[in-house]
Amino acid sequence: MTVSRKIKMAPYMNWFLASQLFSHVTGAAFVGTLSQSRGKESSTLLCVASQDAPTVDKTRRTAPSEVVKMFNDFSDHFESKLVDVLEYSAPKDIAATASRRIDEAREGRLYESVLDAGCGTGLAGPHIYPLLEGPLIGVDLSPKMAEMAAELLVDDGDSPIAPDRMRRSDENARNALGGTDRLYDGVYIGDLLDLANAKQMEGYGHVIRRFQKDYELVISADVMCYFGEMGAVLEVFADMLSPGGDLIFSTETIAEGDYNWIRCESERYAHNPEYIAKQAAGAGLSMVSQEAFTPRIESGEKVLGTLHTFHKPS
Repeated sequence: MTVSRKIKMAPYMNWFLASQLFSHVTGAAFVGTLSQSRGKESSTLLCVASQDAPTVDKTRRTAPSEVVKMFNDFSDHFESKLVDVLEYSAPKDIAATASRRIDEAREGRLYESVLDAGCGTGLAGPHIYPLLEGPLIGVDLSPKMAEMAAELLVDDGDSPIAPDRMRRSDENARNALGGTDRLYDGVYIGDLLDLANAKQMEGYGHVIRRFQKDYELVISADVMCYFGEMGAVLEVFADMLSPGGDLIFSTETIAEGDYNWIRCESERYAHNPEYIAKQAAGAGLSMVSQEAFTPRIESGEKVLGTLHTFHKPS
């Protein structure tokens, strides 16, 4: 059973005391971490917890099995819901940030390889494709979402054949069309914390058949909201980057309070940008920028988000 309570915390209250208070009030385990108070008179945190914590493991993330089930069930309606109803913009904003990096930091050089980490149905693909001159690789935990990304075709004419250039076909239809190129050069099913065991989507004619490392750009749109603690996944991203490469990703942002991250009623995680920067530095990444933005609209309200750009030194 999931429960939530608002708890007023004094400045001196540490994580242990807060967790004990929450457990005493609700009979549940506290989910979320608190950083040291910076002397605020008091803070309010909407704590969300589960009595048996089925969705949280020792890495403080949503259980992979839950993510797979949720997005497998949601895959057929995912794009129409996000784009048409929630005004989802994270993929476009990430691509715009990458484009600025090309102009301002790469002297106009396109990226030679890109990893779309948590690619979903491939919504970022059409936006990032014009910014690279090498392979675009996608990986996702949900087989049905990855299948939709694997079906995407290049649609780079002056007039798009499909809205937002999201054009798909199975392999038989693609061959009948004359072998139009796939948008992604490889799509894999895998956990971001276990990419060594990622498995390729077979039967789509992809060029790259082995998962590689050393990408010049790693992007991740609306994926980190399923991780609480960020150290491990940022280390994976840093390992995937080639020296001199860029990492661009989005997070949901804590509205107020002196916390590293919290698990919200939506069962998604929101993060403190300062905490993200610290964890990225620990992974050997240099911060380029952290920009406030609106990734989508929910219940008529703008969701608070941060667009993060980090660089792996050469």
